[in-house]
Amino acid sequence: MTMRGIPLWAWAAAAALYLAAAAAAMEFAWHRGLDALTDAGAHRLDLYAASLRSELGRYEILPALAARQDSIKTLLEAPRDSRRALLPAVNGYLEAVNKDAGSVAVDVIDLNGDVIAASNWNQPVSFVGTNVAYRPYFIDSISTGSGRFFGIGTNTGEPGLYFASAVRGGQKVLGAAAVKISVDPLEHAWRVPNEAAMVVDGNGVVVISTVPAWKFTALAPIAAQKQAQIQATRQYAGRKVEALGYERLDDWRNGAWFARLPDRAHPGRERRYLVMSRSAPQAGDAIMVVLDLSAARRQQQLAFAFVTGAFLIAALYALYAVQRRRVIAERLKAQDALQRANDRLEATVQQRTAALVTANERMQEEIDERARTEQKLRDSQQELVHAGKLAVLGQMAAGLTHEINQPLVAIRTLCDNARTFFERDQPAQAIANLERVGKLVENMAVLTAELKAFARKPETQTVPVPLGDAVAHARLIYEARIRDEGVHVDVDIAPDAIVEAEPGRLQQVIVNLLGNALDALAGRDERRIRIGARRADDPARVMFFIADNGPGIDPQVLAHLFEPFVTTKPRGHGLGLGLAITSRIVEGFGARISAANPDGGGAQFSIEFVAAESRQ
Repeated sequence: MTMRGIPLWAWAAAAALYLAAAAAAMEFAWHRGLDALTDAGAHRLDLYAASLRSELGRYEILPALAARQDSIKTLLEAPRDSRRALLPAVNGYLEAVNKDAGSVAVDVIDLNGDVIAASNWNQPVSFVGTNVAYRPYFIDSISTGSGRFFGIGTNTGEPGLYFASAVRGGQKVLGAAAVKISVDPLEHAWRVPNEAAMVVDGNGVVVISTVPAWKFTALAPIAAQKQAQIQATRQYAGRKVEALGYERLDDWRNGAWFARLPDRAHPGRERRYLVMSRSAPQAGDAIMVVLDLSAARRQQQLAFAFVTGAFLIAALYALYAVQRRRVIAERLKAQDALQRANDRLEATVQQRTAALVTANERMQEEIDERARTEQKLRDSQQELVHAGKLAVLGQMAAGLTHEINQPLVAIRTLCDNARTFFERDQPAQAIANLERVGKLVENMAVLTAELKAFARKPETQTVPVPLGDAVAHARLIYEARIRDEGVHVDVDIAPDAIVEAEPGRLQQVIVNLLGNALDALAGRDERRIRIGARRADDPARVMFFIADNGPGIDPQVLAHLFEPFVTTKPRGHGLGLGLAITSRIVEGFGARISAANPDGGGAQFSIEFVAAESRQ
C-alpha cells in the first residue's frame, strides 16, 4: 500500500526516526541549557559576593573609627547627670559621619545598652533612649570588641545590617559605637530578569532577597527552641519566622541543584528552579541564586522545532519529488496540444497586432491634436488675463491722470520760481525749489513703476510672495481713489503670511478684488474695506480676505459669480470677466477662492493659499 505514492513502511520508518531524533535533540538542548545556566549562576554569585563584600567593607570600619573619638569617650566616662552638656557636640559629630558615609544611623551605647547619642537625635524617629542590651551585636562588641548582626529595627521596622565596636578608655570598656546600614541598594542592584538572589543568615532565614515575598522566611521550619531565641533578640522585630516552602530536589553538575520554590510570578503556585549557593562574607551566611529554567526549556523547544522543521522539509521534498514526476508525465502529454494551441494563438496575435497598430496611429494623431488645442487654450487664457489687467489699467487712468497732473503743475510753478530766484541772485531759495521738484518726480516715478509692473505679463513660475507686499502695491495703485472717495481701509496682514504665487498675477488678483470693493461702496455714506491674512488651522495654508460694507451680492448671482460674463454692475460698466479671470489665476496657484455675504452686511471674498514653506 502507498500513500501519495510513498509506501507505508517508508512513512513508519520516517516517523520512528523523527521521534528518536527529536528526543535526542531535546535532551542535548536541555543539558546545554542547564550548563549555560550554571555558568551564568556562578558568574552571578561571584558578582554578588564581591558587591556584598564591598558594601560591608565600606561600613565595617566605621564603628571602630567612631570609637576612637575623644568626645565619645568623654561622653561615656561622664556621669549621667553631666552628659547633657556633651551631647550636642557628639550628636553633631555622629550626624556628620552618618551623612558622609550614607548609612542609616550611627549611635553611641553605654554599658547598660542605652543609646545615649545618635545621628538621628533630632528626627521624629530617634534611637536616643532605646535599650539594645538584648541585641547580639551589642553583646558581642562588649565581650569581644566587635559585633555584626542582621535584623529589623525595633523603632523603624526597617531591616538593616548592624556593625558595632567597643569604646575603650585605657583597658576599660566604656560602651559601644554602632552603625546601621540599609540593604535596599543591594537588593535593587541584584534584580535581574528570570533570576532571584538572596542572602540566608545562620538561622536559615532569608534576610536579603530580590523577591520581597521571600524575605524573613526560613528555608526549613525552625524549631520552637530556636524560635524562642530569635524572639528574645527581636532580630526580626518580634515576628514569627514562617517556612518559605523550599524543597531541595535532584543535584546537578557544578554544585547546582534543583529545588521547588513558590512561583515568583504567580503567588500560591510552586515551580522548579535551578539553585546555586556560595558562602557570604559574614560568617554563617550564604548567598543563593535561583535561576529560572524557562531558558533551558526554550532551548528544548527550539531543538524540537528545528528537528520537526527538518523532517517536515524532508517530507515535503519527498512529496514534491513524487508530484513532480507526475507533473512531468502530464506535461509531456499536454505538450502537443499546447503546441497546436500556440500556433493558433500566434495567428490570432498577428491579426490583433495589426489592428492595434492602426488604432495606435489614430490615437497618436488625436493626442497631437489635443496637445495643440491645449497650447492654444493656454495662450488664449494668458492673453485674456493680460487683457483683464489692461482693462483695470484703463479704469484707473482717470484717477491716475489727476495724481500726475497735480505734480506737473507744481513742478512748472517751482521751476518758474527757481528761475526768478536765480535772476535775483537768491540761489538758496532756487535750490530748495529744485529739491522739491526732485521729490515730486520721485513720487511720480514710484507710481508709474507700479503701473508698469502691473501691466507686465506674468511670470510662469510660482515663488514665495509676502501678502503684505502685494496688498501694499495694490493700495498704491488705488491710493488716489481711496483718498478722494473717503474710503477707510483697515489692513491686518500677519508677518508670516507668505504664499506660493506668481507676483504679477497675485497683484492682479488683489487689484481686481480691491477695485470691486471700491465699486461696491459707491453712494454709501460710510465706506470701509477690511483686508486681512493669517495662518489657517492647517499650518500649510494661509487664509486671505477682503471685505466691504457695501450692499452685498445678490444671492441669485452668488452661485454663478465666478462664471464668465456674470456681473452685478450696470450695463456698460463691465463685461463680467474680472472674477472669472481672478478665479482661474487663483486656481493656477493651487489656491481656492470663495465669496459670501457676512452676517454684518457687505460682501467678503476669501482665498485659501498654499503656504510658501509647505512646498520646500
